Amino acid sequence: MNEHHLSVSLLVRQAARNLHRLELMAGNTACSSNWFYCWHFWRTRRMMAVTPDEAAAWLPALAFAVSREKDPYILAELAWWPLPEPLPPEALPWRDRLIRSWEQYRPATARGKTIHLAAWEKTIRLAALVRLDRRVERLPEWLREARRALDLAPKNRHPRLAALAGWRPRPGDVPPHGDKAEAAQAWVRFWEEAYRTPDSALDGLIAAAALLHLAEAGWLPSGPSPERLREEFHQRVQQWPVSDLERSVLRMLLSSVPADASAPERRQQDIREWLKLTHRNVQWEKREVVWGMLAAWQREGVLESSGRERLPEPPLLVPDLARTLEWEWKVEVLRAMAGYIPGAAEVSAHPKAARAVVARWEALSRNGYWGFRLAAWVARWNFLRAGVLTAEEQGRFGADYVEAIGLEDDRAVLLALVQITPPGTFPLATWAGRLSDQDDRHRLAAHLAIHGWLVEVMEGASGEWRVVQNPLLAIPYSPLTTRQYGQFPELPLRLASTRRQMRQVLRRAGQEGAGNRPVVPFVNLPPEVWPDFRRLREIETALAAGHLPPSPDAAAENLAAPRAVLARLPEAYPRTGPPGITDRTTGRTAGSEPPASHPFPEVIRHE
Repeated sequence: MNEHHLSVSLLVRQAARNLHRLELMAGNTACSSNWFYCWHFWRTRRMMAVTPDEAAAWLPALAFAVSREKDPYILAELAWWPLPEPLPPEALPWRDRLIRSWEQYRPATARGKTIHLAAWEKTIRLAALVRLDRRVERLPEWLREARRALDLAPKNRHPRLAALAGWRPRPGDVPPHGDKAEAAQAWVRFWEEAYRTPDSALDGLIAAAALLHLAEAGWLPSGPSPERLREEFHQRVQQWPVSDLERSVLRMLLSSVPADASAPERRQQDIREWLKLTHRNVQWEKREVVWGMLAAWQREGVLESSGRERLPEPPLLVPDLARTLEWEWKVEVLRAMAGYIPGAAEVSAHPKAARAVVARWEALSRNGYWGFRLAAWVARWNFLRAGVLTAEEQGRFGADYVEAIGLEDDRAVLLALVQITPPGTFPLATWAGRLSDQDDRHRLAAHLAIHGWLVEVMEGASGEWRVVQNPLLAIPYSPLTTRQYGQFPELPLRLASTRRQMRQVLRRAGQEGAGNRPVVPFVNLPPEVWPDFRRLREIETALAAGHLPPSPDAAAENLAAPRAVLARLPEAYPRTGPPGITDRTTGRTAGSEPPASHPFPEVIRHE
C-alpha cells in the first residue's frame, strides 16, 4: 500500500480532486473564454447539498479561482460560498490561503470600465474578507472602509455598507479590552448612529443587520435586544420596495443573518414570519432571497457530519414548499428553492406534501425551459442525497439522468448533470458518446464526468495511486507532450505502460472480494480524458502540508489536443447506492465481462 496514500485524509483527497477539476476547466478555452459558463458552474455548485467537510474541501479550489478570476459576477459567487463552522483543523491553512487570495485580488483595469463596476468589484472583495476574517484586529480597517463608503453615491454606498455590515464576532469573542476596545467601541457607535438617524430606509435596514450581529454576540449590553432587532429587521424588509439594482444588497444582508438560536419556539415563529414574504403577492426579488435564507437555515440543521453537535430539529416547511411550487414561475426563485433540503422528520410528518414536491421537481426536470430543468435537477439531487426518496423515485431518478445526459442540449444543464453522481452503473457509454459533440462545452462536460469517474474507480479499486508508482511515468501525460516524441523518445512506451496499468487496476476492481466476479475491462477512451495521477499526488502533498501546489506548466494545454474517436465502449463501473449526505458510499459491485478481443493487443503478452 502506498504510504503517501495512507497518510492523506479523505478531506485532503477530496480537496485535491476539486482543485484538479478546476485546473482542467481553467486550462480549457471552452470555459475560460465564457464567463457565463463558469458562473453557472459556481452557482450550481453552491446550490448543491454539501456537508461541512465537503464545503471545506472546496476552499483550495476557491483560492485558486480567486487568484485567476477577473469577472465580477463569478467573483460574487465565490464570495458567498458557505463556510462551515468550525472548520476541520486541516482546512484552517486553506482558509488562510483563501483570505490571502482575496487580499491580493486587484480588479483588472479596462478601458471603459464604469465607476459603478469598479466600486462593485471592491465591494465583492470586502464582502468576502469580512465573512472569512472575523478577527477583532480587522475592525479598524473595516471602520475606515465604512466611513469612506458614506461619501459614495447611493448605488455604490449601499452595497459597500451591506458588505461591511455582515461582520460578526467569532463564537466566544467578547467585547475587547485595552488597545482593541477603542476600535470595537467606534464600530458599535458607527452602526448605532446609522440606526438612529438613517439617511434612507435602506440605510436603516443595513444598520439593523449590523447591530443584530453585535447584539447576538453580546456586544450591545445597553442597546436594543436581539429579539427587537430581528423583528425590526423583518419589518423593514417587508416594507421596503426593493429594486433590481438593490437586489444584491438584500441578498448580502439576508445571507449574513443566522437562524434564531435562542429557543425553538422563537425560531419557529421567526421562520413563519419570513414565510409570509414567499407568497405570490410579494416581489420575486424578496421571494428569492427569503427562500435562499431559509434554505441556508435548513442546512444548518440537516447537513451535519458525524461527530459534530446536532443542531435543533429543523422547521417543517415541506407543505409550504409544495404549495409554492404549484405556482412559482420565476427561475431565480426556483433556484433558491432548489437549495432547500428536507430532513427525514419533515418527510415523515408530511409524506403527501413531500411526494408532491418530488413529483413537481421531476416534472420541471423535463420542462422545455433550460432554467427550470437546471433548478429541478439540483433539487432532485439534493433530495437523493438527503435520503428522502423512495425506491421508486430513486429508480426514476437514475433512468431520467441517463436519458438527460444523452439528450440535453443546454450547456449549463449538462454541466450541472456532470456534478451529479447517481447510484447504479456509471453511464460511461453515454458520456463517451458526447465527446464527439460539435459543441466544445458539451465535450468539456463529458470530459469532466469521465475524468471524475476514472479517478474514483481507480482510487477506490486499488486503494492507492498505482499509476504514479511506476518509475516509467516520471513525465506526466499531457496532450502537448504526445506531439513531442523528439524530446521524449521513450514516451510511446510510457503511454502503453499507462494503458496497461489502468487496465490492470480496473481488472482488480472487478476481482476484489470473495468469489469470482466479472472483470471490468480497460476503458478504451481518448488519452486526454485520462487522469494525471502524478498531478493529483502533487496537489495532495501540497494540501496536506497546508499550502496550494504550484501551477502546472501545461495547465493551459491540458485539454488542447484534438478529440480522438472511440474504438470501443465497455461497460461501466457500477455504484451500489446514493452517496449519503453525512457519509461517503464506499461499497462497489462488479462490472461486466471483458470483451473477447483485447483493446491493446500489442501489450497483452506483457500482462
